[in-house]
Amino acid sequence: MSGQLKSCSVKGGMIRVTCTRCSKTKYAEVTPGTRRKVVRCSCGMSGTYKVNYRRDIRENSSSRAQVVLTNAREAPIRLCDTSASGVGFTIPREFAHSLYRGQEIRIKYKGGSGSLAQRRIRIRNITGTRIGGQYS
Repeated sequence: MSGQLKSCSVKGGMIRVTCTRCSKTKYAEVTPGTRRKVVRCSCGMSGTYKVNYRRDIRENSSSRAQVVLTNAREAPIRLCDTSASGVGFTIPREFAHSLYRGQEIRIKYKGGSGSLAQRRIRIRNITGTRIGGQYS
């Protein structure tokens, strides 16, 4: 349990933490909605943990792609993170106003092998120009 921020996934309302000083493992209860949790070990060392409620691990990404809107217009986007179930991206401000929660759109990007890939996503979250979507 060090002084720096670490990430822990919630399982059954608990997070599992390990002390960096004495290597003791401890399970700490987390109330719903908590984003950060401070846990103190019996040896006196305390640490702050970032609480992760996501089902799938997200990988950071910084690649360019295109979004195809419902009226067949295309807009450039920047992929921020991807997971097995969804994607997060930023979109230019002039196109952000045309998107809404629950809308289904397509994104086009180059896959790992260099081929063009297309995915359908449903928008789940909009914060300014940052969009979060779930694959459909």
